[in-house]
Amino acid sequence: MRPGDPSLSAESLRAEEHARVSERVQGIVDERRARDRVDTGRIHPYFGQLRAQLEKQMDAPPLFDMPSFPKQLMYSYAEKARQFGATGSPGSMPGPRKPPKPGELLAKRARDEPGYNRLRGLSQAGEELQDFAHGVSTMKLTVTLELLQGPDGLLREVKLISRSGNRAYDDYVLQAVPPALGKAAVPPPDAMGVHTDGIRSVWAVEGRVVYVRKVSEMKKGADNIYLAALTAAGLLAGNFDETTGEVYVIDVRNPHFECRSRLLRVY
Repeated sequence: MRPGDPSLSAESLRAEEHARVSERVQGIVDERRARDRVDTGRIHPYFGQLRAQLEKQMDAPPLFDMPSFPKQLMYSYAEKARQFGATGSPGSMPGPRKPPKPGELLAKRARDEPGYNRLRGLSQAGEELQDFAHGVSTMKLTVTLELLQGPDGLLREVKLISRSGNRAYDDYVLQAVPPALGKAAVPPPDAMGVHTDGIRSVWAVEGRVVYVRKVSEMKKGADNIYLAALTAAGLLAGNFDETTGEVYVIDVRNPHFECRSRLLRVY
C-alpha cells in the first residue's frame, strides 16, 4: 500500500513487538511484587493505619437488604457442605493449616472413648454457631478498589475494580473512602510502596451480617430471658475480647452489618 514506508520495515516491527512484550512482562512483574509485599508482610505500618481508618469510617452500615436469618442459616449449611465435598472437612479453608479446634480434638478422643461423643457434639455445635454468628460462613459482599494517593497521602482517585453485586453497598464503600483517607496521617517518604509520584494500592472491602452483641449493651427483661433460654438449650456461646474487656454473645434477634477491609496489593 505504501512502498518504502519505514514503519513497515522488519526492524521497526521488531522494535514495536519488543516494546509491547516488555511492557506486558513488566506489568506481570509489578503485579507479582505488589502481591508479594502484602503476602510476606513487607509493608509499612502506614497501610495498617489506612485499614483502621477505612473500617472506622464504615463502623455502622445498614443491612443492605441482605437475606433473612433463616436464609443465612441455609446458606451457611450449604457452604459447609460444599467445603466438606471439596476438602473432606466442613471447616477446611485454603491457606496455612490452623491448630485443631477443641471439637476436633474431642472427635479424635471419642473414637477410642465413646463417652466423649456428647461433649464433642456440644463443642462442635458451639464452634459452628460461633462461625455463623461472626459471619464466617454467611453470605458476604465484596468490592475491590484501587486507591491512588499522592506522596503526601492525599487521595487522588478511587477506581472500582470489581463490584459486589449490591449497588447500594458499592456506593456506600465508595463514599466512605475519601473521608477515611482524609483522616490518615502523612506517610513517611522512605516507606515501601510510597514513591515520589504517589501511592498505588488495591483493597478488598468485605461486608457481611453478624449476629453477636456486647453483653454490656443488653438490658434487663427480654434480654435476660433470651440469655436464660440460650443457656437452657446449651447454645450460650460467646467470646471475650482481651483488648477491650468486652464479652460478646450470640444474638440472632439483632443482626447488624460489619465491614472489613483487606489489603491485596501495594505497588
